[in-house]
Amino acid sequence: MTDPSVERGSSPKNDDNIEDAVVVDETPAASDAATPLVDPFEAPTASTESAVYDDATLEAEAEPVAEPALVVAPEIVAEPEPESEPVVAETTGAAASGEPRVVYVTAPTPPKVAGNRGFGIFIALASTVAFAIVFAIAVVIIGAAESGRVAVAFVQAPSFYVPVAFFALGAIVIALIVNRAGWAAHVFSSIIVGLVVYFGTVGALLLINGVIQNTPEQAHAMFLAALADPLVIAAGLLGREVSLWTGALVARRGRKVTQRNVDARAKWEAELAEKTAAQR
Repeated sequence: MTDPSVERGSSPKNDDNIEDAVVVDETPAASDAATPLVDPFEAPTASTESAVYDDATLEAEAEPVAEPALVVAPEIVAEPEPESEPVVAETTGAAASGEPRVVYVTAPTPPKVAGNRGFGIFIALASTVAFAIVFAIAVVIIGAAESGRVAVAFVQAPSFYVPVAFFALGAIVIALIVNRAGWAAHVFSSIIVGLVVYFGTVGALLLINGVIQNTPEQAHAMFLAALADPLVIAAGLLGREVSLWTGALVARRGRKVTQRNVDARAKWEAELAEKTAAQR
């Protein structure tokens, strides 16, 4: 190509320009054009750092993140009991709201009803001893009136201890049945005891004397003779009287036991009513 400066130099009017164009040193421009605008050492460093940063970031993102929830922390830390917090919350809420609280108070134990059977049995046994003594006196009197002499061999005969045994049986049974009953019940029961002694003695003496081995006529005669026996009649009458008067003692104590039961029941009802009123 033709140098443009030479072409411009043919014109006299542009000499100064040509000189200027020739004089001007274009080396810096060439050097500037050759010199890169960015430092050749620093540019790769910046790109390298950005590349390293990007690689580190990619590696950090590529690596699996360790989840702390999978650590054994729930096994080490003991969880609080689920029931304790609601109970405290409810109690605090009830106290804060002022709602009435239910207070359980042990009710007084109802009084045990006292009976009179133990004392009745004791009196029945004591009355049996009294009956034996009275009956022995009656037997002595009857024997002395018939024979004119006093004999004590009758205590070994069945006609003596059989009525005593039946009296003890009748008195104990009546004491268990009557319990705390009044005097009227013992009056009626004394008749029952007398009948038990009377007919029980008749039947026992007939069996002891072998009534089942005799003919019906003989058995009938023996039965009539036993019913009319003065000792058997005396045993029945004395049994009724002794049971009547000893029954008076049982009835008297029965009234006291009944009154104590009534008082204890009233006291218990008063205590129960007082505690019930206190709870409201």
